[in-house]
Amino acid sequence: MIKVAVIDDHAVVLAGIKYMLSRDAEMEVVATSDDASDAVGFVRKHKPDVLLMDIRMPGTSGLEALDAVLAAEPDTKIGMLTTSEAEEDVYRSMTHGARGFIRKDSRGAELIAAVKSIAAGETYLPDNMKAIFDMRAQLKGLSPRETECLELASRGLQNVEIAQVAGMSTNTLKYHLKNVYEKLGVTNRAEAVAEAIRRGIING
Repeated sequence: MIKVAVIDDHAVVLAGIKYMLSRDAEMEVVATSDDASDAVGFVRKHKPDVLLMDIRMPGTSGLEALDAVLAAEPDTKIGMLTTSEAEEDVYRSMTHGARGFIRKDSRGAELIAAVKSIAAGETYLPDNMKAIFDMRAQLKGLSPRETECLELASRGLQNVEIAQVAGMSTNTLKYHLKNVYEKLGVTNRAEAVAEAIRRGIING
């Protein structure tokens, strides 16, 4: 019997996943939660063979919980649930230790196959998401400082304001933004913000 635990802030999604998995004789959903803030405690309490977790939740995100769980319980097999295919979400999940990436609108047979694959220690990544991952892996990622500057720019702040908030000179800011444009393949701030949102680097 494969014991599965699910963390997702949408009650309908939790109910749907539980129903689909319960139809397979080899599956048992041992626990569900709508909050990832104590994901470590949740895993330690229920000891699932597979943890399915929403990637984007209010408060503690799935990515933050992924890091926390694997730091505390490194053998945990985690599959990330999503409604999007933002390349940064796929890339960060898989490079941070997730065993799979599963769309929430997957059919029951696909969801069951994904869970069984993850439980067996394999990686589950549909072809379209593998293509997204491979494409992102070939690109230069933004540094934390570059991402910070871009997030501030997305709020409509001017260069002087961004530099003050980030604690840097305007010349240093311009240097970071220039690198951002080159890495994202854009020519200005508006394009950079739009592209970063599309890729899932920053929130829209």
